[in-house]
Amino acid sequence: MEQAVEPTRISCPECGTVYRVNRPAAELARARVKCKKCGATFTPAVLDGAAPAPAAAAPPAPPPPPAPAPAAPAAPPAPPAPRGTGDPFERLEEYVGELNRALYTARQASASAIPEAVVAQAQALGDVLVEAKRQQNILKRGGKDLETLLEVSRALNQEHDLGKLLERIMDYAIPTLNAKRGFLMLRDEGTGALEVSVARGMGGDLEQGEARVFSTGVASRVAAEGTPFFTANSKGDTRTAGFASVMRSDARAILCVPVNYQERNLGTLYVDNQAGAPGFSQDLVRLAQSFASAAAGALENARLYQNIQEETRKRSSLSRYLSPAIVEDILKQESDLALGGSTVECSVLFSDVVGFTPFSEALRPEELVELLNEYFTLMAESIFKNFGTLDKFIGDATMAVFGAPVFEPDHAAWAVKAGLDMIEAAGGLMEKWKSEGKPTFKMRVGVNSGPVVAGNLGSPQRMDYTVIGDAVNLANRMESAAKHNTVAVSAATWERIKDYAEGEALGPVKVKGKSEEVPVYIVKKIQPPSREAGQIKRTAPRADVELFAIYVQEGVSGTRQGIIRNISAGGALLQTSFPADAGNSIRLNFTIPGGGGQVKDLVGHVVRAAWIEEGGRKGYMVNLQFPDIGEESRSLISQFVVKKNA
Repeated sequence: MEQAVEPTRISCPECGTVYRVNRPAAELARARVKCKKCGATFTPAVLDGAAPAPAAAAPPAPPPPPAPAPAAPAAPPAPPAPRGTGDPFERLEEYVGELNRALYTARQASASAIPEAVVAQAQALGDVLVEAKRQQNILKRGGKDLETLLEVSRALNQEHDLGKLLERIMDYAIPTLNAKRGFLMLRDEGTGALEVSVARGMGGDLEQGEARVFSTGVASRVAAEGTPFFTANSKGDTRTAGFASVMRSDARAILCVPVNYQERNLGTLYVDNQAGAPGFSQDLVRLAQSFASAAAGALENARLYQNIQEETRKRSSLSRYLSPAIVEDILKQESDLALGGSTVECSVLFSDVVGFTPFSEALRPEELVELLNEYFTLMAESIFKNFGTLDKFIGDATMAVFGAPVFEPDHAAWAVKAGLDMIEAAGGLMEKWKSEGKPTFKMRVGVNSGPVVAGNLGSPQRMDYTVIGDAVNLANRMESAAKHNTVAVSAATWERIKDYAEGEALGPVKVKGKSEEVPVYIVKKIQPPSREAGQIKRTAPRADVELFAIYVQEGVSGTRQGIIRNISAGGALLQTSFPADAGNSIRLNFTIPGGGGQVKDLVGHVVRAAWIEEGGRKGYMVNLQFPDIGEESRSLISQFVVKKNA
């Protein structure tokens, strides 16, 4: 029987890796081997302890004496020399490999030399090693993905310009997700419809309408259902058969994930690879979701930054003539004071200085300006604390509006209260001036209530918020009819405040611009009702929401998108950029947030559809009625409404 060759230990001179080779040292001394670790090719050098090649001049060794007793058991083999300082898994792989080779060699020499259990354990050890290396590779890949996401998140959050941020998102998405092309769809904040915002490699300019050939059907479905879409072979996937754009395109591997911020869907991120390009793996879905979350956070930060800038601009502009409370109301309602006006019910206040000419003649111009500024400051404070809008100062007169631009149901009461406060504040100021040896004056206030045209009047370059109309003129006449240091109001105003005001009728008064005398009342005291609005309880449970929905409209081909703004188990208010006719029906699909489930194919009848354009939003507001809602959909919506209103 051929004797097994004693393993020879050699080392790589470049990286120091040690190998055990089943070849004689003399044979290795003439060989060239390649290091598996560093790739260097070298002639092995036998390490200490290996059997050296026999010397040519050495005399033959004398024969050993006969053994007096049976041979003792062979000493156990020396433990393997310590490996280098490389990857522990690579060293362990070398040990396991050498162990299996040794077992193989031993069994070749004698089939019964090694028990089957030992061989099985060695094989199991190899299998465990393979699984451990697979897990190590997953961890390495996860660590690399985490580093990439941190870098992406850091870079994206440094960009506050929304347009530049969109470009940067796609610039990172393509290489991060190993894609050749893709696009990002975002929901329009006004209409709620999904629109392609930025694309890479899709073969055209967005401004030229190339977005129409994109696979927006996949993206819309992902946005509606809130779950990723992945296919390694779109041509053989039955799920893509209904998307004509996918069938027409040469996209083979497709990956699309929702872009969500908390529970709100902002849009979808779509990437694909064509036939012949590297495909996608299932493991890439998680990375894509994490990337989309990072992008959503950056988008929300950019929008927040822009909103803060816009709010600061609005606040700075509005605070010049509106009370802080009115400014807050306007900003909460997301409305703006654009050029133009509308008819509103409000109350108008005029105040004027009595005897201004002798007062001004007793002062130098700079002294007059200083005293008037002190007076007007107190007047503005009285207007603002009573929720009024300072329209303008006209010489020594003041004009203010109550109940516009934000509607206030008790505008007449607050206007009269502001007038009484102005007289009280002016009285205190006159006492101060008198003690300082300065001239003083008296004042009077007039208030009228009625319809006016309110808005920003002027030009885009120079506009002022004001009100015009007959009600404004009559308010001015009430001021002229008032006695010194009193508030005179019209009959229209008195009817609105008489239940919680004290006053007396001055009698019919002839005023300029009126052919007949008009009633005038002098108000001495008033206590306006609380400004806090009461809570209105609906007979049918209903909730204001913001749910992205896709729907199919009767008689119209294709899938459309919209935003559900209000919903109950009996109907909904849908905002969309598409028209709808009363009497038609649509079939809705949307997802209840927070894991509430999916409402599918819910039929709604169009009761009313009207175009709106206000508060930064535009589109059709479609009132829907659910005449035959299923029990499952009813339960999902009812539970959601209760939770939303809790």
